[in-house]
Amino acid sequence: EFDTGLPEPGVPAPGSLAAFLERVALVADADSIPDDDQGMVTLMTLHTAKGLEFPVVFLTGWEDGVFPHMRAMGDPAELAEERRLAYVGITRARQRLYLSRAMIRSAFGQPNANPASRFLAEVPDDLVDWRRSEPERSAPVGRFGFGRRPGATDRGDWKVPERSLAPALSLDVGDRVSHDKYGLGTVTASDGAGVRATVTIDFGSAGTVRLMLIGGVPLQKL
Repeated sequence: EFDTGLPEPGVPAPGSLAAFLERVALVADADSIPDDDQGMVTLMTLHTAKGLEFPVVFLTGWEDGVFPHMRAMGDPAELAEERRLAYVGITRARQRLYLSRAMIRSAFGQPNANPASRFLAEVPDDLVDWRRSEPERSAPVGRFGFGRRPGATDRGDWKVPERSLAPALSLDVGDRVSHDKYGLGTVTASDGAGVRATVTIDFGSAGTVRLMLIGGVPLQKL
């Protein structure tokens, strides 16, 4: 009777943390996708989307520094993996595919203008219908987080702050810098100008990272 009450070797006991983690690991977001044709929006990562197909697919964040990720841009192996994920996402669409990028996005509390993803340049032009949507003004935030404040008036068209379109720092090879996340480092290479200005920095034990200088990069020159 004692033996029958014990779990089988290799099988976690019911109600244990190991049993919960095993069950969660076997459940994927893709399992909840309905098979009918009523239509619904499903949000998932590119890794989750492997092996699936959809009539319409939206892929967002196609900007250098976002996709491919900033750290991947300085590592050929990681960049190749990001490119493979881009291919996975593109081939999930059966009928229509939307690729989008933001002209300005908020990063570290500051407006950040990233150049278009280098992966976009690898898509044949004859397969793409390029369109651009101009930013719309948002109503002023009210006291409770929505709507318009009493008596508020329009203050003109929304404009991109000029400081977001110029490099935040001017760095040369050999400069010492301090980064909020990676710590102290030394600039080993610089490339590009304007919105495409980048630097490669050796942060010692934190590794070598390639960073864009546009917008609110949390970097300080020492």
